[in-house]
Amino acid sequence: MHEDKTLVTEDEIREALKGLEGWEYDGENKALQRVWKFQKFVPTMAFVRTITEVMDNNNHHSDLSLDSRSKTLTVTVTTHSENAVTRADLDFANAVNAAE
Repeated sequence: MHEDKTLVTEDEIREALKGLEGWEYDGENKALQRVWKFQKFVPTMAFVRTITEVMDNNNHHSDLSLDSRSKTLTVTVTTHSENAVTRADLDFANAVNAAE
């Protein structure tokens, strides 16, 4: 799959977030971010596997932060080569939500 690295404006990001449940825009780091909290560790790790499959399928790799104590998973996505949010990031967030 080809990544669409077209830059998107902050207005376009805000509009897209209306349809991306759970995602927020971090303007300081120019990234999209979503946090999941799980009751048990095993479902947390199962969801990490789901996320990594989405990454591979979209050829777009995000940053994952896992707090095993609180069973919290944070996914942060940005296009590092552009130091900005691109269409590829929005596509990735949509794909993650669809995989939930």
